[in-house]
Amino acid sequence: MKQTKGFELPASFIVTVSLTGAEIVPAQPVENDILTVAEVAEILKCKKSSIYNLTRNRGKARYDNPIPVLKLPMGLRFRRSSVLAWLKSQERTSAA
Repeated sequence: MKQTKGFELPASFIVTVSLTGAEIVPAQPVENDILTVAEVAEILKCKKSSIYNLTRNRGKARYDNPIPVLKLPMGLRFRRSSVLAWLKSQERTSAA
């Protein structure tokens, strides 16, 4: 029997298997998803350490609009809707 190499998909993908074969479909993100530091870093295309810096007190003092964070016993968590709203608020239009 030929061995195949497996691969890992992000949690945002759904794999459906039918008689005709397997299909990989990106799942629709839920607005109230709770995200980890790694998932927020992936969304923002930055390092995890940058996310930690944005959540620390000195990061909050440096920025007028700090990233919204949930400090839970198991670690930092973020609501997807809050992160996306925060990201939108960071957009700046340049005066011409």
